Amino acid sequence: MARRAGGYGRLATLFAVAFLVLVAVLALLDYFGLPQAVLGTILGGAALVAFTAIGINASTMQTSEFYLAARSVPAPANGMASAAAVMAGAIFLGLAGGYFTDTGSAAAVTIGWSLGFLILAVCIAPYFRKSAAFGVGDFLGVRYGGGAVRIAAGAVVVAALVAALAAAIATASLVAAGLLDVSAGVALAVVAAVILTSTVLGGVRAITRTAIAEYIVLAFAILVPVAIVSMREFSWAVPQITFGLALKDAALLVLASGKDLAVSPPGRFWPMGAPGPFAFFATIVTLATGVAAMPHLLLRSATVRTPNHARRSVGWSLLFVLVVALTAPAYAAFARLVILREVVDSGIGNLPDWIFTFGKLGLIKICGADAISADVAFAACSTGAAFSGNLPAGELAISGDAIVLAGPAIFDLPAVGTALIAVGALAATLAAAKAMAFAIASAIGHDLYGGALDTRASAGRQLIVTRLLVIAAVVLAAWLAAASADDVFALAPMAISLSASGLFPALILAVWWKRANAPGAVAGIIAGSVVTAALIADHRYPGFLPFGRLGFDELTAGIVGMPIGFLAAVATSLVTEPPSEERQVIVDAIRRPGGTPFVQESESQ
Repeated sequence: MARRAGGYGRLATLFAVAFLVLVAVLALLDYFGLPQAVLGTILGGAALVAFTAIGINASTMQTSEFYLAARSVPAPANGMASAAAVMAGAIFLGLAGGYFTDTGSAAAVTIGWSLGFLILAVCIAPYFRKSAAFGVGDFLGVRYGGGAVRIAAGAVVVAALVAALAAAIATASLVAAGLLDVSAGVALAVVAAVILTSTVLGGVRAITRTAIAEYIVLAFAILVPVAIVSMREFSWAVPQITFGLALKDAALLVLASGKDLAVSPPGRFWPMGAPGPFAFFATIVTLATGVAAMPHLLLRSATVRTPNHARRSVGWSLLFVLVVALTAPAYAAFARLVILREVVDSGIGNLPDWIFTFGKLGLIKICGADAISADVAFAACSTGAAFSGNLPAGELAISGDAIVLAGPAIFDLPAVGTALIAVGALAATLAAAKAMAFAIASAIGHDLYGGALDTRASAGRQLIVTRLLVIAAVVLAAWLAAASADDVFALAPMAISLSASGLFPALILAVWWKRANAPGAVAGIIAGSVVTAALIADHRYPGFLPFGRLGFDELTAGIVGMPIGFLAAVATSLVTEPPSEERQVIVDAIRRPGGTPFVQESESQ
């Protein structure tokens, strides 16, 4: 065990040193004039090659290694891998944009995310690990018994994660296309190949090792540019603290001019609903319960050595997530300050190039028109009576999607900074995509096929089925990403709502209410997920429900489905036979602190 633990530490140290050396060399070459396109290709290509090599090196044919990394991952390493697995584009690229466009919804996400990890650490993760289960469906099968609960849980896992996986692949492909200067189709193929190489060959073992490397890349990418700006502006390289000073200075500029930036265009990376007190509350509750029940995050709790390590692992996960989440407000604050101070009131012909680069992508508008060029912007603004040739604050609208990607350009940092941000975004989305693809395949191949449909299937056959299902999941998600990228971006938050409504009640009751039984768990899973799905459908297709629009979206719908799931599970459990004595013993064993993990050979293996 010590040798394996040391292996993760050595991997993290060696990769971090190698990556820092590469960035330093490219920064030096940037200083001497190496073109930005070449910088991006080298840095992005090197990162993808490294992730692929780590994944291939971690390939395995052993069932315990493939599904659980032999339950030998140290808590800090597992926390780092878990943080990378839940980051994706919504946190890495979207959260800073959320703070730029709507501080309330971004704060709700940060609070909900943090509470979710707290609930997971205290109420679920140690007991999940104590059960010796492989995944959510396996845990519920061990606790409640029977195949119906495995089937219901597996259906929710697949429904929740497919759209989120497609959104992650779409994000990674979008970033890879710009970084490597290739077409969208080529970028999609590269991203799918990198995901499959790690996931199919090495399972959780490879996913863990590559996720550690991917977290190092994304953390370095998000921290370094804004730390440099913090040092430059306020002589202190701690952006999580100094961003308050940037907000103050930006507010003073708005007060002096009497006009703020225009309302931002909607973004794809941050598909949040309309702000408001109820939406704020609903976002927090849905995120807290949804994160605590996320299938690919729960799966990581099964890879550590003991139940106590599972709790510690979640604590480490929260710490590593907050490193990024608490840096996001700094990007928004510093970007707003620099734009108000250095871009607003500049002559339209003298605007920086990044305005038009992202304007061509539809992310920046000047006087209501896409900022494609200075001529287009000048023509759009010249119709105003008071137009003087300079850019008024109220006529500049910047989408939150551009804040992180354009951050180095906004802050006037070297071109290597832009490439670094793109590589960080790519690493974050790849880590999330691998974890979700494996969770989908494992839920069907192991928890459902091996646990309910063919209980006599050998471990080798289950391994083959799971590997084939990984390929199928990635191919399906890649097709969805190519065919309807905008839809999958909008549907991605559905994973949180369905986890909150369909899985959270059954998981909590499995540990904390001995009277809960299999019919109750199935009823709760079905009722919660169906109600949530209906509300989401009504949001997307007005008139789907006969009693009018209720105002819930893909994220907030979970606040309705989750309590309904609890009510259905409790009511059904009370009117049906109580759990058998065998199930009562299992609950006691799962809830008993300390000791070795409980193993139900016939059902969890």
